Amino acid sequence: MSDFIDFIKENARFVLAIIANVIALCVSIWWLIDSNWKSGSDLEIEPIVSTVALTATLLGLNFVNDKLSKPNLKVSMSMAMAQHPTKGLMHGISVTVENHSIIKAFVKYFQVEIPEKKQVMQFLYEGFTGQPLSKVIVEPGQSFSFNIVKENMSGAPTDKYEYGDFVVSTDLGYKFSIPAKVFREHFSTLMKCKT
Repeated sequence: MSDFIDFIKENARFVLAIIANVIALCVSIWWLIDSNWKSGSDLEIEPIVSTVALTATLLGLNFVNDKLSKPNLKVSMSMAMAQHPTKGLMHGISVTVENHSIIKAFVKYFQVEIPEKKQVMQFLYEGFTGQPLSKVIVEPGQSFSFNIVKENMSGAPTDKYEYGDFVVSTDLGYKFSIPAKVFREHFSTLMKCKT
């Protein structure tokens, strides 16, 4: 129920437009039935056109809300290596977020779930460079990559089976994930590396 209330709060204008359209569609259907079937007069075209137009508008509102607010992100993960000027050879997990939609994607956080503890572990820094991952914006047709190194995982569980899905979440709350199995495999490989 709280998800439904949150959706209404975040999309108040869209919900208002849907409600207004549904009310107008109901009135139009009543007008169509009343003027064409209940009365013995000739067929009236206006209520038919009105009903079809309002139905198309209702379907269009759903399409527009989905396409204009939900980005189409593809998240992938692979192993990576880099030669650091002071630390030498470093190993890490490379995470790539590709934006396949027509709108910008504003990434709020990168995190991995820890289901047993009902917690998440957020990644706040790029592993190889140490730069903060604040306000990541992925333009349409572009991608963003960052790396997770052992330092990013300090203080975290060492048993790979404690980890759940790796999740990328946008500012609007849309979540895109990599299955726990894939993250666990990469985590296990990273932990076996010396650096």
